[in-house]
Amino acid sequence: MKVLIADDEIIIREGIANVIPWEENGFLLLDPAASAEEVIERIETEKPDILITDIQMKEMNGLELVSYIGKKNYCIESILLTGYDDFAYIQEALRQDVCDYLLKTSSPDEIITAVNRAKKRLEKDKKYHRWSNAAYSEEKNTIVQTLFHQRDSKDQAKLAEALPELATPPYQLILIGTTLDTQTLHSYEKIWNGYLYGTWLHDDRFTLILTKRNTYLEDGYLLQMAIKKIRQMVQQPIFMSNVISTLNELPYKYEQLSQLHLYKYIFTDAVTISEQMVKERTGIAYHERKEEFLQQLITFLHNGEYDNLITWVHAFHTWLFSHSQATPDSIQFYVQNLYMETIRYMNRIQDHERRYESIPSASSWFQRPTEILQARFSQLQQDFQKQAQKNSNYVEQSIYYIEEHLGQSLSLQEVAGYISIHPNYLSELIRKKTGKSYVELVTILRVQKAVDFLLYTSLTVKEIAKNIGYNDRKYFTKIFKKHYGVTPTQYRRRN
Repeated sequence: MKVLIADDEIIIREGIANVIPWEENGFLLLDPAASAEEVIERIETEKPDILITDIQMKEMNGLELVSYIGKKNYCIESILLTGYDDFAYIQEALRQDVCDYLLKTSSPDEIITAVNRAKKRLEKDKKYHRWSNAAYSEEKNTIVQTLFHQRDSKDQAKLAEALPELATPPYQLILIGTTLDTQTLHSYEKIWNGYLYGTWLHDDRFTLILTKRNTYLEDGYLLQMAIKKIRQMVQQPIFMSNVISTLNELPYKYEQLSQLHLYKYIFTDAVTISEQMVKERTGIAYHERKEEFLQQLITFLHNGEYDNLITWVHAFHTWLFSHSQATPDSIQFYVQNLYMETIRYMNRIQDHERRYESIPSASSWFQRPTEILQARFSQLQQDFQKQAQKNSNYVEQSIYYIEEHLGQSLSLQEVAGYISIHPNYLSELIRKKTGKSYVELVTILRVQKAVDFLLYTSLTVKEIAKNIGYNDRKYFTKIFKKHYGVTPTQYRRRN
């Protein structure tokens, strides 16, 4: 047990500290404190079990210190020291439930007898045992945490001293992608150790199990039984490192497992997840079904059908997270890309650009995927509908539709039907906005697209003509020359 002496007279505190063989009597003597305030500062970190304090000290006195300890519910036995026998002090000490009251002239035997009485009181106190175990767990947690972040042989020696079961390899690191409260953690640790030994601890993100494996790994069945049991209790996959032969590998294994933890949202039914399970995954290609999903979203923007959008979000989420090549990074990129493309479309047909919240980090929105996606895309839908009611930019919508369907036979009626207005009204709007007729606008957009194909692809002139809606190569060449003064082939050579 730890003993702390507090007295503002250096002769007294050093005298008591040096006159008694504390270690021989089974006590660890902490550095003496010069004031009650110093004791308060050190209680949380040093966690003394027995306090020997002078009554009369500057600022806060000993009785006030004992009262403070009682109010904070610390499991500390207090012994009061005084230079004179004062009945009033004795009465107050008894009210504060002080263990003993000693004169400073007491002999070493009297002091150690009082300290032993305090020790016996603590050993009978159940609350003390809970407090003491918590202090031990915190110390153990600190040692192992240090090993996760740096390779230090001193810390390895401390771990071997605190946890002799982990003195020799091999080991295996297990990670659970959530934190547990102290009571639950200790409860689960007890269950785990019914199968094989492992020390449980946590940081601000995860619960970790440093497990001691059998020398010849003959305890694989017990490990699987323990994991299966804990998996049922935490209701999420368990992450496993490979077997490690030295504690120096812990920082690397910890980093490796922490990078895998988002896979629990992908392998939702898995009992365990390991690096081998994910190393072959290439990720979802950003262009896979992108145009299909974008067109669906654009339709929801236009028709304002909220229920259909929600149904789409659920289906989209299922597709993403069940994709055979899905990785957390590729899901994040895919969703962010699709979201930004939808915003770009909105800004193209609105009279001003709007700023929107970005998609949160994967570690954040993976916890509530459909909720976050619904919120983001439904906000776009609402804003689009509001803007559409205020000012329908029909010409911009028409241009977008035409550009997306240049390879087809585009009639004015078809385009007008897409944006739900009368063809004659659309024709009038186009002429007012661009100074061109509908046919002239389509022709301009086609030859502009042809230029892109000529400059940035290896398609033949015939293939380009077909891609922009001309089945007759000669007719396309004639139209192109009319706009640019040269044939498509000549234009490609010159540029």
